[in-house]
Amino acid sequence: MPYFKKIIITFLLIQYSCCSHAEIYKWVDEQGETHYGDKSVVNSKEVDVDISKQGHIKINNKREIRRKKLLETYADDQQRKDKEKKKQKKKRKKLKRECIKSKDRLRHYERASSLYKLDKDGNRITMSNEKREQKTSALREKIKKYCK
Repeated sequence: MPYFKKIIITFLLIQYSCCSHAEIYKWVDEQGETHYGDKSVVNSKEVDVDISKQGHIKINNKREIRRKKLLETYADDQQRKDKEKKKQKKKRKKLKRECIKSKDRLRHYERASSLYKLDKDGNRITMSNEKREQKTSALREKIKKYCK
């Protein structure tokens, strides 16, 4: 018998949950605007809404076209931002690489007792002190530029 009571109680609860509904009220305010709500207000009328119909709202074709254009514009804008981010990232990477390269070369210029280049025959051509100072100054300027 207790099993039978559980079945009846379950059946009644299911029935009650299926039949529950909420009231919708409609009213017009002093400015002439129509409002809808779930609570009764002065001069409001209860409205019956048929929720069994689906897809009964027709969308204006112009509105749909504008929506699609807006979505396309948003997607294009997002792509442009992504490209710009990649470009900025690549630029930062290049600046960092140039910074490291310039600092390394400056260290080499400052530590070396003499600087030279090799000509086509493999002979050393020693850099003058004046040229060395010019190169060192140029490297310091590069460091200021690239190492921010």
